Amino acid sequence: MIASFEHGFIFIKTRKTAGTAIELVLSSLCGKADIITPIHPDDEKIRQAHGWRGPQNFRIGPGPTSPHEGILDRGDEADYREMMKGNHAGNEYYNHMPASLARRMLGEAFWQKAHKWTIERHPYEKAVSQAYFKMWFMGRPAGDFQAVLDELIAHDEIDNRDLYTIDGRVALDEIIRQEDLPASFHAVLAKSGLRFDGELPRAKTVQRADRRPAAEILTDRQKKAIYESCRETFELMGYER
Repeated sequence: MIASFEHGFIFIKTRKTAGTAIELVLSSLCGKADIITPIHPDDEKIRQAHGWRGPQNFRIGPGPTSPHEGILDRGDEADYREMMKGNHAGNEYYNHMPASLARRMLGEAFWQKAHKWTIERHPYEKAVSQAYFKMWFMGRPAGDFQAVLDELIAHDEIDNRDLYTIDGRVALDEIIRQEDLPASFHAVLAKSGLRFDGELPRAKTVQRADRRPAAEILTDRQKKAIYESCRETFELMGYER
């Protein structure tokens, strides 16, 4: 998540939608008082190589620190994986932070006046991408792909609506489509009076063994299950089954 008081925007980061690449670019546009949350140590190196701002202002006050303090300096992969399981200190802004919590911590005044936005992606593509990421994250062998995919579908781990809705309603001003990047990104930047002339960096890339469109990888049973669990996303974003 990134909140820019200087430019008046809040970016809520969703899962498997090129969010890390967008965060990297946004951090290059942020000011000293803006909130930038930590990301994977490898991606922090991309920020450092470009001279862009790293994590800052993501902890509020002198409260308890995260058990993984210093992880970004150490570049410890095991610590990062533990951090990403969701063990966040109560006084911290963090990576995939839901809109409900961001609103409460940022305060109603800024929440109402800021341009709040995020990114979505076709649920089929998101499911396949998430499965490959989870296999890497858990160290599962390539042959487990279908099993991991079925686990994700069974546990409703594909939809992003929990991150950008509050009480079941979309809480943001705009949701751009990952399929429309980078044009959609440039358009949303312009609404905050910003521009970025470079290419989006490649971040958090996990090798996808099968490069076919997700619709060709998924079985009919899997497609049906994904549609049922992500029906509202299909309707909201106008995605085809």
